[in-house]
Amino acid sequence: MLAALVVALANALQPGPLNAQSYPAKPLRMIIPFAAGGSPDIIGRMIADDLGSALGQPVVVENRAGAGGNIAVQYVIEQPADGYTLLLGTSGNMAANKVLYRNLKFDTEVDLVPISVAYTTCNVLIVSAAGPLKSIADLVAVAKKNPGTLSFGSPGVGTAGHLIAELFKTTTGTQLVHVPYRGQSQVINDLLGGHLSMSFEVAATAIPVVESGKMRALAVTCPRRLPQLPDVPTFAEAGVQGLTLEGLALVAAHGKTPPDIVKKLNEAVVKIVNSSKVKDKIAAMGLQARSSTPEEARTLLGVDVKRWGQVVQAAGIPPLD
Repeated sequence: MLAALVVALANALQPGPLNAQSYPAKPLRMIIPFAAGGSPDIIGRMIADDLGSALGQPVVVENRAGAGGNIAVQYVIEQPADGYTLLLGTSGNMAANKVLYRNLKFDTEVDLVPISVAYTTCNVLIVSAAGPLKSIADLVAVAKKNPGTLSFGSPGVGTAGHLIAELFKTTTGTQLVHVPYRGQSQVINDLLGGHLSMSFEVAATAIPVVESGKMRALAVTCPRRLPQLPDVPTFAEAGVQGLTLEGLALVAAHGKTPPDIVKKLNEAVVKIVNSSKVKDKIAAMGLQARSSTPEEARTLLGVDVKRWGQVVQAAGIPPLD
């Protein structure tokens, strides 16, 4: 009887399995795969702040940029599957990278569990306002008349700006020269300086420079026109089909995070994303707030992986190390 009592006492002192009732018992971390200052960082911090209030524990934001977001993803996967380390992933580092890199040590569709979509974004094709290109028709005509003379910039091989431009080339039968940079600000600076012909910028970056009068927007990849740029057509309206693209941003965690913790996080994130404060802030940046169930987010991620795989294959982009 004494031995049985000792065993029972020892078992009682053992920590029980992670569950939503006791979670969270300590601060969380939100890992942002980009440098501070961009739209993912701004929105990620806003969500982290409200998530901390909702859960009763602070959510500390950490920026872990590099390798197209792979460094951040790898870091999250290496942490315990306890729901205390979250990721603000995007179509780039969770979908496109899966088909771009050949030596990844993880599979985002297996090693991460989506909590909820946070917002969607689209890109804007911009050119210098001082230049002669005033429409998609103008651009295509010049590109076909003088193949390889027009250039586009992007923050690097495999980024959204690069892949969308490659899809544009395939769709329109044009030849454009890709100039990769190490950051978005360098692309904008060279556009302003006349060293680049165009760029497929994320809406949050494109809107301010277009509104300033320094850049001209020719078309948007959104399914509808942007409220901030009501005179700018969609690519479909401009006569280019197949370029209706929205990028995803979603909150994710380690793939083995307990389901009840995933459910608790999902309920909190959905409320935050649908709050008027967050929705208005996201909309002001040219983005669309959007929430989902974990299952819906996983389905959307799978669609993204397939779509970008087709773009990479059609463009003949060699695998990255």
